[in-house]
Amino acid sequence: MADGSKVKKTTQTEEKGGTPTLQTVERALTFLEYVAASPTPPSVQNVSIGLGLNITTCYHLMRTLLARGYIVRLADGRLVIGNAIGGLYRAYRMRLSVDAEIAEIVRRLAEETSETAFFSAPEGNSVVLKVLVEGTRQLRVGGLFVGMTGNEHVRASGRAILGYLPRERQLPIIKACFVGLAEPELSEAITRLVSELKATAERGWSYDAGETEQGVSAIGCPIFDGQGKIYGAIGAIVPTVRMERSHDALLGKIKRMAAETEGLLKNAMTT
Repeated sequence: MADGSKVKKTTQTEEKGGTPTLQTVERALTFLEYVAASPTPPSVQNVSIGLGLNITTCYHLMRTLLARGYIVRLADGRLVIGNAIGGLYRAYRMRLSVDAEIAEIVRRLAEETSETAFFSAPEGNSVVLKVLVEGTRQLRVGGLFVGMTGNEHVRASGRAILGYLPRERQLPIIKACFVGLAEPELSEAITRLVSELKATAERGWSYDAGETEQGVSAIGCPIFDGQGKIYGAIGAIVPTVRMERSHDALLGKIKRMAAETEGLLKNAMTT
C-alpha cells in the first residue's frame, strides 16, 4: 500500500481559524495531496484505506479530479498527478518571483531615502505588513514587524488600500478597527472614515500624521495590478521631525516606486 501518512485524514467538516470548510472540497484536496505525497503511484483502493474514506466516495473524488486533469489514471489503475497541476505551480512560482521583486523595490526605496520603507497588502479582514526594510539614519522608527496588522483606519498603508477595496471587503476591515463601539457611535465612525477614505483615494496617496504613534509619520501610495484592482501599498515611515522637512521629496520617490511596482505587476500578467 502507498504511504500517505503525511496527509491528514479528513472524514468530516472541520473549522480552521473559526471558518467553516466544505467537506467535499476538503476530501478532494486531501485525496490529491495523498496521491502527490505517495512515493509510488497509489490505486484508488490504496487512497481509500490510507485516508479511511469509503471506497465509493473515493471513486467519486477520483472521477472529479480526473475530469479536471489534476490526476491521471495509468493503464494499471494507479494514480499520478496530472498536467492541470502545472498551471497552479506556474502561478505559484510567478507569485514568488513578483514578491521577491517587490521586496527589492522596497529595499531600493529605503536605500534612496535612508528611511524605513514598507509594502503592505490586503489579506482576509486585515491589511498585512508584508515587507519591511529599516532605514539607515541614526533616528529610526521601531516597533514594526512583518505580519503586523490592525489600526488600518489610521495606518498609512491601511488608508492607501481601504479606499479602493470593494464594499464587501472594506467593511469587515473597518468594523474590526472599531471593536467595542456600540451604535450609534459605530455607524458614525464608519461613515466618517468612509468619507475620509474617499478623499484619500481621490488624492492618490495617504498620510499618517502621528495618529498611529506620536512622533512618527508615514506616507503610503496604492498599487494596482494589471486589471486595475488594488494590490497593496508601498511607502515610508519617518520620524515626524524629518517628515516636515522632506515630505514632498519623499512622496515623489514613493510615487515613482509605486509606478515601478505596477509596471512589474502588469508585465507579470502578460508573461
